[in-house]
Amino acid sequence: MSVYVSLAQFKDYTRNELQAVDDATLQAALDAAEEAVNAYCQRNFAVAGAASARSYSPYTFGTSTLFIHDCTSISSVTEWGQTVTTDQYIAEPYAPSLTGVQKPYDRLTRYRTWWTWDYGKPQIVVTATWGWAATPARVVEATKILAKDIFLQRNIQSGVAGFGEFGAVPVRQNAYVVSLLDNLRRSESLGI
Repeated sequence: MSVYVSLAQFKDYTRNELQAVDDATLQAALDAAEEAVNAYCQRNFAVAGAASARSYSPYTFGTSTLFIHDCTSISSVTEWGQTVTTDQYIAEPYAPSLTGVQKPYDRLTRYRTWWTWDYGKPQIVVTATWGWAATPARVVEATKILAKDIFLQRNIQSGVAGFGEFGAVPVRQNAYVVSLLDNLRRSESLGI
């Protein structure tokens, strides 16, 4: 069940173009689009709920940066059961976004030391309000566009969208969706 766009919003977006299609088919396209947005950005844009604890481990020995899931506030951080006080780390990004979208915290950086590493054992526990303050408008629009594209793919055979005056027109990645989402990708995410 998609979180970013409701079935009613998607039907309204398509302006009755897809009304003859059953709701289950449209919902499947909407769910697939949301999963694709999350996979491309390497994050989930759900609105933050109640605080809970999650365990982490740094990627490697000797690093001062600990990557965490997106959160809007941090209640506590412990390392091997000992409290890490707020004067020992900073939650980042700590500056307002220049794009107008306030990004949540996605990493913790230690001051003058590094996080302990024990061969990948999750010894750091972060209690936080996980998620975003609000789902960015760009994510909502990208999900709608991509869901419509996914639905319309059912009419495409062998990667060919149709035929023009110069022959077959291949299916391509939607550059507009990519441009909407590029600035929201996690910093450590790799290509598509």
